[in-house]
Amino acid sequence: MKLIHLSDLHFGTETDDIVTALHRAVKEIQPDYVLISGDFTQVGNEKEFRIAHMFLNDLPCPFLCVPGNHDVPAYDLWERFTNPYEKYTKYISPSLSAHHEDDAMIIGGINSARRAVLHWNWANGAISNQQREWLRNKYKTDDSRWKICMFHHPIHKVDDMPLDVTVFGRKRTLELIQELEIDLVLTGHVHHASIISRGNEEHQTIYLSASTALSSRRRGQENGFNVIELLDDKMIIEIYKMQNSNFSAVEKFEKTKSL
Repeated sequence: MKLIHLSDLHFGTETDDIVTALHRAVKEIQPDYVLISGDFTQVGNEKEFRIAHMFLNDLPCPFLCVPGNHDVPAYDLWERFTNPYEKYTKYISPSLSAHHEDDAMIIGGINSARRAVLHWNWANGAISNQQREWLRNKYKTDDSRWKICMFHHPIHKVDDMPLDVTVFGRKRTLELIQELEIDLVLTGHVHHASIISRGNEEHQTIYLSASTALSSRRRGQENGFNVIELLDDKMIIEIYKMQNSNFSAVEKFEKTKSL
């Protein structure tokens, strides 16, 4: 099973050459699924969502996704507060969560973006008790399949992160992930690729962040994405970055499955 993890496409800030290179890379890698951890658009307007929709239609495989904070309208405050995900559900996905199960893996994605939070920076995120209960119902500790979870906002601490991120409910969500023995957590938001292992002697969870796949707002890293290969007893992660007009692997990480 091979997966591509994209994040922070930010249509509205992309260039045609990067989009072409990304399409080329995805077709060469031939993933079984593309997982996208939010921010399809820059300001959440109709034009950007239409372009994102065309991009998704051109993918050579199914995709699973969750929204990001930029997918909530930035300038139309009426829409932001009355129907913030109208365009997202029309052009991207009818659901704000993601769920997939097969013989090899179980994937659950939840929406950490909000129309507003109790903070001056509404770009910050939150995970509610109801969402944690949704996760609890999807994963069982005695399930031997690979368990993957996806949010837009990173709930873990990353060295050299270019943004300070507040996620309300972060601590309880980290505790739940450890309790459910989730193997891999995919995030975006900060445009910073990183691999962090967190847990204890019994179980380690890998927290994998992605840099922006397409945006010119790169925050110190080249455009990139992640590739995850799931074997029976091993997970192989490669970080791809834009180099000489093409995406190529620059870092590799392996995790043996917990028994």
